Formats: sequence, C-alpha cells, structure tokens
Amino acid sequence: MQNLLFKNKKNYSKNSKTISNDSTNIMMDLIEDDLKLVNSFMISQIKSEVPLIPLLSKYLVKSGGKRIRAALTILFSKLFGYKYGSRHINLAACIELIHMASLLHDDVVDESYLRRGKKTANKIWGNKASVLVGDFIFTKSFQIMVDDQDLKVLQNLSDASKSLAQGEVLQLSLKNNLDIDDEKYFKVIKDKTAKLFSSSAMVGGIISKCPEKIISKLDKFGNNLGIAFQLLDDALDYECLENNTGKNVGDDFKEGKITLPVLLALKKANYSEKAFWKRVIEDLDQEKNDFKKAQSILTKHNCIGETKTIAREYAKKAEEILKIFPQNIYNRALVDLTKFVFTRSN
Repeated sequence: MQNLLFKNKKNYSKNSKTISNDSTNIMMDLIEDDLKLVNSFMISQIKSEVPLIPLLSKYLVKSGGKRIRAALTILFSKLFGYKYGSRHINLAACIELIHMASLLHDDVVDESYLRRGKKTANKIWGNKASVLVGDFIFTKSFQIMVDDQDLKVLQNLSDASKSLAQGEVLQLSLKNNLDIDDEKYFKVIKDKTAKLFSSSAMVGGIISKCPEKIISKLDKFGNNLGIAFQLLDDALDYECLENNTGKNVGDDFKEGKITLPVLLALKKANYSEKAFWKRVIEDLDQEKNDFKKAQSILTKHNCIGETKTIAREYAKKAEEILKIFPQNIYNRALVDLTKFVFTRSN
C-alpha cells in the first residue's frame, strides 16, 4: 500500500511507512503519537488495589492488536477538525477497553489458548479470572463514558456494548446448527463486530459537533467496514496454515461455528459433502484430516474467493462514503485503512 500516513501533512513520499501484512498494531505515522496516548490512558484506567487486575489487563494491552477501532475515532475526529482537548484519546481508549473485555470473554467461551501467537489470559490465569477481569474492564469503559459527560456518546457506546453482547449470545445459540441462513449470519456479524466499528466512527463525528446527517453516514461507513473485516476474518480462518488476524487458523471449524464460507459450501454441496459438514460442524465429530478436507471442499467451490469478493464489496461501500467527507490527509488515511482489510489476505 502506498501513500499511507505522515506526520508532515505537506510531504507525501514513496518512502512513507505503511501498514505491513504482518503488523500486529496499526502504528500509522499520522496518528502514531495518538495511539501511544491511547495505550497509556488504557493502562492508567486499569489500576486497582487487587494486583491480578492490572497484571492481567496490562498483559492484554501489551499483547498488541491493530487498534483499528481507536484509529477510526481519532482519524474521524481530526477529519472533521476536532481541536478541543483529549476526548478523542479517552474515548478511543474506552472503545478499545470494550473490545478488550469482549476478547477476554470470547476466549473463555471459545476455549481459546492462543491469540496473536501468545497464550490467552484464560490459559495463564484461568477462566474465572478472565471473566471477572473482563467485567472490571467493561465497567471501567462505562466510567470513562460517564466522565465524558456527553449523552450522545453514552447512548452510542452503550448501544454498541449491548449489540456486541447480543451478537455473541446469538452466535453461541447458532453454533453447530447447519440450518441457519445468511440473514442470521449477517445479524451476528453486524452485532458482534460491525456495531463497534460504527460507534468508533460515530464518536469521532459526535465530539467534532457534526450534524446528524454526517453521523448517519459515519454509522454506515463503520457498518460496511466492520462487515468487510469480519467476512475476511472468517475467510482467512480456512485459507492457510497461519495468518495475522489475531486468532488461530481453523478455530471456527474446530468450534463448529457457521460462517459464510461454510454457508456457501452447503449451498453447493453434494450428498457426501452435506454429510461431511453435518458430522464435523453439527455433530462436532472431527477426525485428524477433516480440516484439510474442509479446506479442499471450500477451494473446490471457490467459497473463500466468494467470501472475499463479498467482503471487498462492503469495503468499497465504505470507501465510497468517504468521498462525501472533507478531502484531506485524514480522509486519505481512512481510504488506506479500508484497503488494509485486504492486505491481511496476501
């Protein structure tokens, strides 16, 4: 990717730093200092007289992550001329804390033991500690919202938090169920992933005093980008031996999750393939080479390619929305951010 982000707004050159495919964090030149402040603020908010809380929480913060949601809040606030203090930093950190709490809970529910190549908190400290510290982090995010004293921000992020939890419960209820349709699948990813993307974008507009018409467009931008992000994540789970999406390849398969590649494969499956999917996903009766066989079936029917194509369509929709916003360096950074979704697959 070229023309990514620069501290010097007047100087674009071919030697600029880009988001590489193996990056574990979005440290874009343009907002690198802001993201460092986000991390510092997050750490300041997870202090506690109970030693396990900051110990476990700091482990998560320092484990990295792309900070895409924080980047959206910061970039959109600056795109629309926010110059009123540190609200963009504090609220970007708040959003990341919500995300972080959800990851703690997800890893317990999914019985995951690795994330971004490192042991998960539940693997190190156990499920009970992970759930309870996740609750602590979640409540700290709401304290930040209250301290911000903006009812629109509070409404927005509380709605996103509710949707996130609702999406995870819906996904759990649909696990190992081959009868779900595309509508239910997209409902899951809109709630559990896209809504927080939308809120991240909208908060940047809210604190910049944007009119409701613009806030609505930010909502649509985040929704499209979030769906694209999750679709690609679901595709990459089946694509290769290792990836940089922040999870282990094959996790969805092992857990019996119904994602778009599987839904597409079911529509094209012959009798033996349908029997295979029923055994490995619905009955969760998996043998040693079943994941490779699943990959082979998905490749045969081009399900990974189709999923990526649909993801690209959503990302393009997000990019189109950016054309109506002010055309400045922050807009160009956001365009590159939409493209970053697809650099993860190369």
